[in-house]
Amino acid sequence: MRLRRFVVVLGLLSISIFVSCGGQSFEPMATDTGSVPVDETTVAVAISSSLAPTTSVVLSQQSMVGVYFMKNELISVVGHLVATPNIDEALHSLLLGPTAAEIGDGVVSYIPQGTQLLDVKVKGTTALIDMSKEFATGGGSLSIMGRIAEVVYTATSFSEVERVTIRIGGLSVEQIGGEGIDVSDIGRSDFVDFSPLILVDSPVPHQIVSHDIRIQGMSNTFEAGINYQILSTDSTVIYEGYTMASSGTGTWGTFDHLIETLPADVNGEVVLKVFEYSSKDSEPINAVFIPLTVE
Repeated sequence: MRLRRFVVVLGLLSISIFVSCGGQSFEPMATDTGSVPVDETTVAVAISSSLAPTTSVVLSQQSMVGVYFMKNELISVVGHLVATPNIDEALHSLLLGPTAAEIGDGVVSYIPQGTQLLDVKVKGTTALIDMSKEFATGGGSLSIMGRIAEVVYTATSFSEVERVTIRIGGLSVEQIGGEGIDVSDIGRSDFVDFSPLILVDSPVPHQIVSHDIRIQGMSNTFEAGINYQILSTDSTVIYEGYTMASSGTGTWGTFDHLIETLPADVNGEVVLKVFEYSSKDSEPINAVFIPLTVE
């Protein structure tokens, strides 16, 4: 009996330590004038013992936001869970860097390790972001521009933010890096060279969605065409459709489209594919694949 009590107490103590240490894994409109849909997600841990059936204990209520890193030298959005879906939490999550799973998928951050977010304020439609001095150190022009792009895309994923001004160590600076890269009054339009031709800001990978899926993003496609498909895990096309961005064919535009309504029997894991058809041979090109869970 004493041994049994010791095992139960030890199990509860381990769970307590896990919770107190933040034992959780991390798993948008992101145009200059977009809105930010967030996904309220309940994070639960199952606790079982030989004395009682398995139960779920809610640890926290969190929201998923888009955080922007680099992949193949282009911006790539991932979904991270935060306590409160605001620009401060999103930028802190950005500075934590990609998760091990994201790194395995080729995602990296150009922001130097040790960089800290000192302050962030939104005045009008401009986010004033104060980074520690590490942000401006090391790397060539590609690294400097990439890290700035990560901050700009993450910050402008919130509807109230259209432009960004980055400060270093509490001081206002116009440029950073040996080649003098602008960090004052900048927006996505200044960094479109770092964007894939179709950038889906929402939904983010691994988000839980309903049978009505709102897709938002920015693109530069032929005649502004945006095609999409919902695929099963074996790549069967469940649903497909078409929408248009605000502009295309050499100019950047934005898209905001509601996919309604998926068949009632579509539940669980699916993949959202967003792409365009080639004007040359009608083959799918510039495809983006986003794993989702339909509930």
